[in-house]
Amino acid sequence: MTTAMSVSPRKHRTTKGAQRIEALTAAAAALFLEHGFEAVAVDDLIARVGGSRSNVYTHFGGKEGLFEAAMMKVCAEMAAPFERLNIGDLEAARVLPSFGEEWLRISLSPLTLSVHRLLTTEGARFPKVAQAMLENSYFKAIGLLARWIESQQCKPHAELSSDVPARALAEQFVSMVSSDVKLRAIVGLVTMPLSEEAVDEIVSRAVRTFLHGAATSKNAAPRRSD
Repeated sequence: MTTAMSVSPRKHRTTKGAQRIEALTAAAAALFLEHGFEAVAVDDLIARVGGSRSNVYTHFGGKEGLFEAAMMKVCAEMAAPFERLNIGDLEAARVLPSFGEEWLRISLSPLTLSVHRLLTTEGARFPKVAQAMLENSYFKAIGLLARWIESQQCKPHAELSSDVPARALAEQFVSMVSSDVKLRAIVGLVTMPLSEEAVDEIVSRAVRTFLHGAATSKNAAPRRSD
């Protein structure tokens, strides 16, 4: 089985050379996302952006190294929306809906769906890329929300219980928002993009369930007394 090569692209001595390598990496990312790893030939990339096969092998070690470099670039781009999120120390009624809507839009973006489709088949061959994808999307979302939840749990009159660890609560909320619709979107069972009404309905349901649970107050399980 072919294994991914962890080859760091060399720095080119000329500006033109560096630009060509950048163009090659960007073109490779687009073609790999559209057609998959096996269907893309090195010659296809050279024909699109110029250069030679020696460029690919000198800078990336081969097609596998180019794939890894191209997808690592894509994974870094996936992190950008999270850098703009700043939920601060606001109350749950304000944070959860806005966070949920942003996370759902990120999860269903064409880039995210394409990356997930590709790594469904290639993740085992390129574990470094798969890990980077998780670190720059799912884990970033979980970490950001978990830190906010933990800060809320520490308040004197906390709205969120500390009975469940903050990270577990973050995982549950993110899953409620995106898991079902994202899976259906990946296999083509959802018409994209979702309407604003659909996004609002999905997120509102998740927020209500997260904050209030599924049981009615009269059927809620009694609290244990120690």
